[in-house]
Amino acid sequence: MPGLPASLQTALADRYHLERELGAGGMATVYLAQDLKHDRQVALKVLKPELAAVLGAERFVVEIKTTAALQHPHILPLFDSGSADGFLYYVMPYVQGETLRAKLDRETQLGIDEAVRITREVADALDYAHRHGVIHRDIKPENILLHDGRPMVADFGIALALSAAAGGRMTETGLSLGTPHYMSPEQATAEKELSNRSDIYSLGCVLYEMLAGQPPHLGGSAQQIIMKIVTDEARPVTELRRSVPANVAAAVAKALEKLPADRFASAKDLADALANPSFANARLPRAGTVAVHPSRAINRGLVVLCAALVGALVWLITRPAVATGPQAYDVALPDHAPVDLRSKASFAIAPNGKFVIYRRAGAMGSDLWYRSLLDVTVRQLEGTEEASFPTIAPGGKQVAFVRAGIPENTIEVMSVDGGAATVIARSRSPNSLEWLSDGRILLSEGDGSEARLLDAGGGPSTNSELTYCINPGPLPDRAGVLCGGGGDKYAGWRSLADTASGTLRTSGRDSSLVFGSDFRIVGDEYVAYVSNGGDLLAAPIDLARKRIGKPARMVTGLERNSYSGAASYAVSPNGTLVYANGANEAVGHLVRTDGTTLDTLPVGREAFLQFAVSPDGRRLASVVERLDGQEVRIYDLTSGEHVVWMRGAWLRQPVWSPAGDRLVSSNKDSVFVGPPDATSRPEVMLTTRNPFEGYAWLPDGRLIGTLWTEFTVVAAQVDRRPVTLDTLARPAAIGRPSPDRRWLAYNSPDFGTLWLEPFPRNGQRYAAGAGIYPQWLSASELVSLTYSGFERVHIDASVQPPRITRRPWFADARLVRIQAGAFGLTPDGRAVYKQGEDIRPARYLRVIPDWVAQMKHAVDAANR
Repeated sequence: MPGLPASLQTALADRYHLERELGAGGMATVYLAQDLKHDRQVALKVLKPELAAVLGAERFVVEIKTTAALQHPHILPLFDSGSADGFLYYVMPYVQGETLRAKLDRETQLGIDEAVRITREVADALDYAHRHGVIHRDIKPENILLHDGRPMVADFGIALALSAAAGGRMTETGLSLGTPHYMSPEQATAEKELSNRSDIYSLGCVLYEMLAGQPPHLGGSAQQIIMKIVTDEARPVTELRRSVPANVAAAVAKALEKLPADRFASAKDLADALANPSFANARLPRAGTVAVHPSRAINRGLVVLCAALVGALVWLITRPAVATGPQAYDVALPDHAPVDLRSKASFAIAPNGKFVIYRRAGAMGSDLWYRSLLDVTVRQLEGTEEASFPTIAPGGKQVAFVRAGIPENTIEVMSVDGGAATVIARSRSPNSLEWLSDGRILLSEGDGSEARLLDAGGGPSTNSELTYCINPGPLPDRAGVLCGGGGDKYAGWRSLADTASGTLRTSGRDSSLVFGSDFRIVGDEYVAYVSNGGDLLAAPIDLARKRIGKPARMVTGLERNSYSGAASYAVSPNGTLVYANGANEAVGHLVRTDGTTLDTLPVGREAFLQFAVSPDGRRLASVVERLDGQEVRIYDLTSGEHVVWMRGAWLRQPVWSPAGDRLVSSNKDSVFVGPPDATSRPEVMLTTRNPFEGYAWLPDGRLIGTLWTEFTVVAAQVDRRPVTLDTLARPAAIGRPSPDRRWLAYNSPDFGTLWLEPFPRNGQRYAAGAGIYPQWLSASELVSLTYSGFERVHIDASVQPPRITRRPWFADARLVRIQAGAFGLTPDGRAVYKQGEDIRPARYLRVIPDWVAQMKHAVDAANR
């Protein structure tokens, strides 16, 4: 037959007639052949010649005999094996069907019952083989054949035979024993002795993919995947598919334990757990791992890194040739010192790209750590307890940071090599810290409303008003900054010399706004930023015209803060990119709870920003963040369907009229009102230079809201023209009156204290403790959010001064603390809030030394 090796056909002519090639992998080429003696079709696998040369025919044939005796309905039997004219081959039945890989490629996810059935039947095959002393070592979807829906495990024991035949020289063969996505941690670290629990881990990975649509660990390279297998915990499968039963999720978690001893003792135990609705795993995956001594962690990191490099090299040898790009690699971090991705500035990279300073995530507090990007050096910077916002001096010799304190935070500078820190400034509300190329340090404060240029030696500072700029990225002239975060998830610029400001727009004909966050100038002609979807983008920028060109997507899956938009990446002046993959905190589900039971609203998984339930509890209005801006959507809470009420930028809290027949929302300079059915466009009710955001619509037609640039709670009469604003409280933010209009609850401007004032005002006010975003349950009780969870605040007005008592309601670690609409209340007193993904510490960082060159090439190509 054309295309078939003539020498192979000749060598096997007396036993098999080769008909055609079925496929090829890194280990062997598979042919459809006719078994002449038994008159049947078979699959004949021929090892690659370079592999056969290392193994040797005699030893291979001896070792493979041990697998020929396996007889099980879910094991594809081994018919024959041998050598012919230098070729090593083995023969199995030809199964007309498809592999599990082909099915997953087509369907992505399987039904839960089908996935569990397939797993239990494969587990039965594994249990049989394990009891006969045979470990598969390469369980993966490609090795599970489906014949009339019934799984059959192929290549059973082949990996063991090859390993034994090679006499420990597997790296010479170009063969990877185990596919990266499904390797057990002990395989990934190249342990010589594997137990049956290695197969159990791999089968757990296969089940995870059947349920979730992806393996437990993903990465851009084999090396990155291997590193994750060794250092990262897999996300609970229920985070990707909520309908997975508790016992199935618990079984998956136990199968994927890092330590073999923590997994199921046998494949039968795994199968039994999947069939037992009451099975529970007492030790589900967690964000952290057991702490180890620093010296042991460094040694372990070196071993893991070396093993990962070897494993990745072996795997990559077997892959088809692909176009190569700039060198990229991962650096591992100690188990007890991962990167804290909850911080708005998780890490900083040295100007020469040789090391990073990062904020450690710790259960009992945080500090700063040094991690080399050139070797395995990792160490604590002593004396940096409670430090955040690390930034490195242009010379790479010093690091500045913010240290949390009461009543003020301190900005301190110390040597990267260690030693005493020097306080150079103090701040009550630091927002970001950036060491500029001219030696000054840019500190933004007050939710990005102010900026100070600090002298690194502790000299006088220069103050500037930013007018709300989150994550300011310095411009090359150091006289201005790029903004993009908070409510403004689009590019803006602010001058540090005066009050000038503006927006950045695209270079296209429509000159639309550029949506995203965490903007950073790279050179003078390019800008890097993060899309609302969590991708790292790069584009050309014309700073004179304030225009940005067409972006190119460079990296996907960055961790991104919901409110600030800060993402887990850093670019050094010498062109090195360092980043960490993580969750896009902006995306989540809306849930509803009475503090005891919880259900998910049928509105999908979106980047919900602010939301309000209608007075009758049947609809929900929400501001939703999109890649190209924001929308106010009206959801039907029965069907889950929605209509778009308006689109734009800087859209704010929707507010229902008391009858539920109208809706109010606002942007930076206008307040809109209209019916909630989207039959007509909302009309402009009010225009103002000071951004106004409404929070409560009273039966008398007054809309209570906040003027953000003045921190003033005001009232606007909705149905009067022109609309006038009456001051209710100052300084104050997010005010809401009680249902009987006797009290006004509001936050202090620094969002530290909850206040109560009689309504209307009589000059008195009463502190109600710490809390934010007050909302009323009744005329005498309100709900506020604290750092420990939701609290209920009761007001007894029968005594003077009123007696205010507080009690905890409930807490949820997955609550996303977004802007002023962090939660809402239903008419029956349940809380509605966004539940996001767990923000987990990162146990490795991805490094691309020549990233800027790659970025420029990609951006220039996209803009030709």
